[in-house]
Amino acid sequence: MSNNPTAIKMTGATAMWSMLLEEGVDCVFGVCGITNVPMLHDLYSLSGIKFVHTANESAAMGMADGYSRSSGKIGVVVVHSAAGLSYAMANLQNAYAAGSRVLVIVGQQDAPRAWVERFMGIDIKPMVSQVSKSCWEITTAADVQLSVNRALRDIKAPSPRPVVLSMTTEVQKATIEYRQLPPKGRSLELDILPSESALLAAVKLITEAKSPVIFASRIVADLDAVAELVKFAEVVGAPVYTGNEDKLIFPSGNPLSRGMVVQQSVFMRNMAASADVLITIGNELFKYSDAPAEPVVSESTKVIQIDLDSRELAKFCSTELAMLANPKLALTALSERLCDVIDAEKRAVRVAQITEDYRKREQFVENCLNQDWQSTPIRWGAAFREIENALPDDVIVVDELASFYGQLPKVIKFNRPGSYFGHCEALGWGLPATLGVALGSPNKPVVGILGDGGALFCIQALWSAAKYEIPAVMVILNNGGYGCMRGLFMMHGFEVESPMDPAGGESYDVGELSLCEMASSFGVAAKRVDDPTKIQPVIKEMIALRKPALVEIMVCPDGSGLYDMVMEFYQ
Repeated sequence: MSNNPTAIKMTGATAMWSMLLEEGVDCVFGVCGITNVPMLHDLYSLSGIKFVHTANESAAMGMADGYSRSSGKIGVVVVHSAAGLSYAMANLQNAYAAGSRVLVIVGQQDAPRAWVERFMGIDIKPMVSQVSKSCWEITTAADVQLSVNRALRDIKAPSPRPVVLSMTTEVQKATIEYRQLPPKGRSLELDILPSESALLAAVKLITEAKSPVIFASRIVADLDAVAELVKFAEVVGAPVYTGNEDKLIFPSGNPLSRGMVVQQSVFMRNMAASADVLITIGNELFKYSDAPAEPVVSESTKVIQIDLDSRELAKFCSTELAMLANPKLALTALSERLCDVIDAEKRAVRVAQITEDYRKREQFVENCLNQDWQSTPIRWGAAFREIENALPDDVIVVDELASFYGQLPKVIKFNRPGSYFGHCEALGWGLPATLGVALGSPNKPVVGILGDGGALFCIQALWSAAKYEIPAVMVILNNGGYGCMRGLFMMHGFEVESPMDPAGGESYDVGELSLCEMASSFGVAAKRVDDPTKIQPVIKEMIALRKPALVEIMVCPDGSGLYDMVMEFYQ
């Protein structure tokens, strides 16, 4: 091996960083701990990759996730073993749920003998196996390159997920002979077209449908297929529902948009029951929090599935046609074939009804936004109205409003791919993700619209915002407590025989907390707004700073103007 002229001697850690640099990684997030010191020292000796220090691992994970979503690059996180990885778990769960391309690198203690107990040592595989696509520990320096190569391949393959690599300090420091592995060799070609027979079968089902419905997931955004989905929906004349909208899947200003389906079986069942032909695009669409007594999709609904991952096809319900294909290519091919054969009159009738339903919802939303909009404390509807009016056309919005989970695009219109990123599962993602999105899209204004409770889960991210002068504006709606938890806590009062005393919900109040003062103590520009007429000018002022800034909007504790919309959207 030493006679090979292409071999270069370097440490295992440097070999890893060199491969990530070749892959296009230019930013790494993390916290320094005793088990990752060697790899961070090697990182500092290289040029081309910036290391962003965070106050804790949860912030690092959220920032890497947001960075990956907005930049399209792999987000990389470096954490300490045991406790460090534990802190990152909630936002690792979010990255997993969102299908984010994130590589988590865990520094690990050396203990080569099975009977030796590591200090702070745990077996990380059981810990992360359910929130990662793959996970393994590199214990031999000679395995570094192949391990990193496989990790990058797994991240970039269809149905991307975070991958976790653990590397002992001994491996980090060991010298190996580095030989470049071609980056193209770990990129899979995804230009998979459906067969002609499958296309013809799909066309037949769709043209015979009386009430076709489209249900789409994040793969549409991942493959830059939003325009193709819009064209397909317009050709078919069908409403478009979305799954967990962690990215913009369908323009919310398009009259065919129905937005995100609430992830409970009753709402899924109602959506599916409205279709005689249900066209699903992508996977993980039928996820719900309860245990339904009957199938979510009845046998009377014919299902067409399009996905790049064969493991996801025909697994959640009886499927009439499962198409292993790139949705971007499949939607284009279907649109071309449907244009000349679909019944234009029937399509026009469907579109007219869908558009009328959309118009009614828009009028309802408009009424909510305008109702007593100048009153104080500020109504949620008024806050939404003024925030939207303050946003520039090229803005990117990060949404973590747990009390309004996934419904913001029904109020604020997002029509441009990449203009919206949403919260998935665990709280504490929104604030660091806003910063990561800003680092991934440095030439666009980035605004996080966050709840006060969720922001407190990872408020330490403001330290990184100030340290690196990340130009993002965090708009936090302060209702004096954990609103979503208050609601959930009280919800159980309606599920048991004896209703719960409403005073019980007060246990989630946080009192007179000043997020502005907290932000200022970190060195972040901050202003509090308690007059709705001041929201718009203050947000515009903060965006113009091109520096980290926080706007605290004091809204009604009882959610005035919010619950009306929630109840309407959740029907």
